[in-house]
Amino acid sequence: MTPISPSEEMLHAYVDGRLDAGDRQVVEAFLARSPDWARTVAGWKADAERLRAECAGAMLLPPNPRLEPAVLRRGLQARMRRRAALAASLLLTAGLGGVLGWQARNLSLAAARPQPMADAVQAYRVFATARPHPPEVGALTPTGMHAWLSQALGRATVLPDLGAHGFRLLGAQLVPTDAGAAAVVIYEGEDSRRIAFYIRPGGPFPTEQGGTRRDGALLTQYWFRDGYRFALVGQADDPNSAEIVWTLRSTV
Repeated sequence: MTPISPSEEMLHAYVDGRLDAGDRQVVEAFLARSPDWARTVAGWKADAERLRAECAGAMLLPPNPRLEPAVLRRGLQARMRRRAALAASLLLTAGLGGVLGWQARNLSLAAARPQPMADAVQAYRVFATARPHPPEVGALTPTGMHAWLSQALGRATVLPDLGAHGFRLLGAQLVPTDAGAAAVVIYEGEDSRRIAFYIRPGGPFPTEQGGTRRDGALLTQYWFRDGYRFALVGQADDPNSAEIVWTLRSTV
């Protein structure tokens, strides 16, 4: 009999202690034969423990209704419904473009290889290029932003101060992905340039732990650690991008 491989949602439920005895045995058997996933799940558990400890301290802050998990979940579900409706309308519009245009588009999509962290690039184009930027969460205090990110993502997340690199925190946005909630954090430089730090749950990249990709004038640098994928998206000619990535990787 082929061993059962649990879904990523089931693995998160295991970390949260929400599985019955039978499902827990399935997950533990899977982790015993999958060292990479065992390390990833161990990282999730460590993050959850840190989150519980840090949220205990965050409870001393004045209550903020926007940081309540139930509010975050409702907002995420509403945005997913809006995006689904928008996607349906775009597909209908595309269908009116004619058979030849549709066939050409299909050929183009078939020829293109899937690119890593394409959602990070799209998040940058949607949220970082808007003027003025309409973040879901504005530039809170460092403690407030830490608490918001930690609750939104389910992992302890501390953002570094990028002031030494000429960037200030502008705000953050929660976005849905097929793997769970992701966050895009926007920074702005003195010259009005913006960069986006993107955090989403997900497994290791198929062939590498990280890398870079170029999309026109944009450069995306991405990496994986402890069950999460990270990316920094900004202008390709920014001379500080490598140092900023090093700062992020050594902090988050």
